[in-house]
Amino acid sequence: MGLWRMDADGSNPVRLADLTFAFSPQCSPDGKWVVYHQGASMTMLQVPVSGEGPSQVVTQDSPYSSLRISPDGKLIVHLAVPSAISKPSQMKVIPFGGGTPIYQFDWPAAAGGPHWAPDGKAVEYVLTQEGVSNIWEQQLRGGPPKQITNFKSGLIFAFDWSWDGKQLALTRGSENSDVILISNFR
Repeated sequence: MGLWRMDADGSNPVRLADLTFAFSPQCSPDGKWVVYHQGASMTMLQVPVSGEGPSQVVTQDSPYSSLRISPDGKLIVHLAVPSAISKPSQMKVIPFGGGTPIYQFDWPAAAGGPHWAPDGKAVEYVLTQEGVSNIWEQQLRGGPPKQITNFKSGLIFAFDWSWDGKQLALTRGSENSDVILISNFR
């Protein structure tokens, strides 16, 4: 178990962290760090890709999910789940090495995890309303979110931008299910 890195051909494995569960690992754009969530506590940690040195705590102020490192490697966006159900989740943007959030927004309940816009000045997400998914963008400088796609039907399951930021790839479709009533079962 643990968090490992290896060469593309599977050779030279190096254990980066000795733990049972590591969630949402992300490699920094410069290839020097891996940021991940540790086990049940969901504490966000970073560890050198070289395997030399211990993991360093980035933040641990509440459970997190969906961490993403910015294209320039200077920021991390993640979702913070509040302890009270009546409060909305928060999208927080922190410096790469950790610290106080630089930006913070309420996160829509029906939204998927955050993705960085290609220019690193906004965060994008899938929002499903009335059974239809579209991609929305929240500028870090503030203001209301802006709808990026304009689909009239279907769901978006995943999306990402090409490295040059010129092409958007996404998977779309629908979910179908049947309900069967079984009675007099013995």
